[in-house]
Amino acid sequence: MNAPARHDGSRGTWWSLLLILLLVLGGNQAWTWWRDQHAANLVKQHATTGSITMFTTSSCPYCARARAWLTQHEIAWLECNVDTSLSCKAQFDAQGAPGVPLMLVNGHWHLGFDPAWLAQALQHPAKHQTPSSPKADTSPRP
Repeated sequence: MNAPARHDGSRGTWWSLLLILLLVLGGNQAWTWWRDQHAANLVKQHATTGSITMFTTSSCPYCARARAWLTQHEIAWLECNVDTSLSCKAQFDAQGAPGVPLMLVNGHWHLGFDPAWLAQALQHPAKHQTPSSPKADTSPRP
């Protein structure tokens, strides 16, 4: 006598879990892409020559990523390399920031590169002439 075939459904369960995982990952990638494009469009719309200054160093990988993003989206910005310019170094040191990239956008300071923050800062010029200081808790490093 042949024993009846046993079907425990585990293979189907694994395929279902894999499908759900792929949908979640794909949805996350789509959301990230849309958010990046939306921020890029807002930044392009509001950026003017001289409204974005990024303090960088020559060896900073976060700065390289920010440069690539700004260049890819054809956004006008100024780079102030603290390794190669004494005036940039003096401005950077005066802020007391713990790292780079340090962004100065319409009188707003921000440590790290965040396209969403950049879009928001461009839409809301500082109300006072003295730029606010950057905050260490926004650093892109742990």
